[in-house]
Amino acid sequence: MKKLLIVLAAVIVSAAAVSAQDREISLDRIEDLNKREISKSGSNVRVSLSLAFPMQFGWSVLSHLNYKGDWAGYASEGMLDTRTGGNFVYGLEMAGVHFKSANGPLHVSLGLRWTFMDFTFSHPEYTIRPVGGDSFDFIPIKTENPNYDYNKSKVHATYFGIPLRASLHFGRAAVFAGASAELLTGGYAKYKRPDNRMQIKEVFHPFRATVEAGFNYGLLGFYVQYALTPLFKQTLSDANTFTFGLVLGL
Repeated sequence: MKKLLIVLAAVIVSAAAVSAQDREISLDRIEDLNKREISKSGSNVRVSLSLAFPMQFGWSVLSHLNYKGDWAGYASEGMLDTRTGGNFVYGLEMAGVHFKSANGPLHVSLGLRWTFMDFTFSHPEYTIRPVGGDSFDFIPIKTENPNYDYNKSKVHATYFGIPLRASLHFGRAAVFAGASAELLTGGYAKYKRPDNRMQIKEVFHPFRATVEAGFNYGLLGFYVQYALTPLFKQTLSDANTFTFGLVLGL
């Protein structure tokens, strides 16, 4: 339901932008409403501050997937296999400072971003649980909840970080590339019907570094992102994430 609301919100905003354009209000002008210029007039570089823009939403796949340590025995069973359609990612750049060349196409921005990543297991009969100390195992959900109906088993992680992005603007079109440094703020294993959630923050790598690229036209665009650091602790797996999806605003 949360995923549907996020997608619907993005569609509604995009539709409103197109409608506004029909009333002779440009998409660039709508985007500018979110920004407040803070540089002096006549400067070669214009500086502006934005709030709650851009937003990213998409899907992620695990690459270089392997099993180590406590998880080594599960390699042949594919416990970390996930369903791409259920691996939802949402990012919100809560605030950003933008530097824009007064006479050129180059824009540079530095922001604060919150990211939510959801991974759905291909084997919904299992979940991840701590077994003491820093050890984690895959366990059959039925052993702890005999009423479970094999609906969905997931893990999710949240991050807070700083994205740096450079973009070249040509009218309403733009291409961009960037990188980010993010810290893990939460991690959970959960399943549905009946609902259950357990904190497993220690299973995830505490730091996340990413590179990304994409393009925008008006408010809407497409992006791809690759994590240079593994999703889980390197003593468990070296799996990295590759993410793709839509970006709203820039």
